[in-house]
Amino acid sequence: MQRKLPQKMRKNNRAWAFGIIGGICLVALALPLKASPPPAAATPAAPRAAAPATPGKTATGAAIPAKKSLEEVLRLPFTYHRENRPDPFKPFITEQSGPAPATQEEDAPLTGMQLFEPSQLTLVAILFSGQQAVAMMEDSTGMGHIVKVHDKIGRRGEIKAIVPNAVEIEEWSLTPSGAKRVTTNEMVLRKEGDKE
Repeated sequence: MQRKLPQKMRKNNRAWAFGIIGGICLVALALPLKASPPPAAATPAAPRAAAPATPGKTATGAAIPAKKSLEEVLRLPFTYHRENRPDPFKPFITEQSGPAPATQEEDAPLTGMQLFEPSQLTLVAILFSGQQAVAMMEDSTGMGHIVKVHDKIGRRGEIKAIVPNAVEIEEWSLTPSGAKRVTTNEMVLRKEGDKE
């Protein structure tokens, strides 16, 4: 004789059964499906004249790389091919990567107008004689100096041009990376009564 379950228990059993079936469906969907290999393209059979390939080699005679154990790999000699590769033993930071060392030009003793930086001088006169021009500059002590084009001035300066109302001075300096940077400054001749 079969007993009937109360209505509430029958509903709980159904919910439990649907939960199990739903879980099985989710697991089945989550598992990756094995894809069957694509069908090989049909190619006309060519007559084979070559002998069957030996194990470890292809029909063309090229060696098939076999898996090697760690001991076998460590016994093989190692060679480093340098084409388009840096030297692995060369340090990343070298003396050349810092500021460039002082050149012989900087180490030479300063003479004449090299003793004065352009900011320490005042342009007081410019004289022309045909195509040649000279300029007269005064230092902080009131002493006059005559300069012409291509004269050195200051530690790193050179007079590049003398025009009717100014003297162009080209100065170079080194950047932190060691590159040479050139700047052009102009000393303007002031007339009497001009304010500085």
